[in-house]
Amino acid sequence: MAPKRPKPGVRTRDGGEYTCPGCGAVYRVTVFTSPFKDTGHEDCAVCNLRIKSWDKATAWWSYKLTKRPAGR
Repeated sequence: MAPKRPKPGVRTRDGGEYTCPGCGAVYRVTVFTSPFKDTGHEDCAVCNLRIKSWDKATAWWSYKLTKRPAGR
């Protein structure tokens, strides 16, 4: 399956790694930038802690779970 291509005008970059402070789950972060504004949020897939939120921003984030904490 081919990777998803962003919409025209949307750029992506590696946002590094993020560890949830609530449970220790590890995520790979992708940062999207666009001339268009977006509102949204990301919650931890393991403990549901709010990881990031943005309101009418030209940058937004995607978090892909790469490692679950032990016992979860």
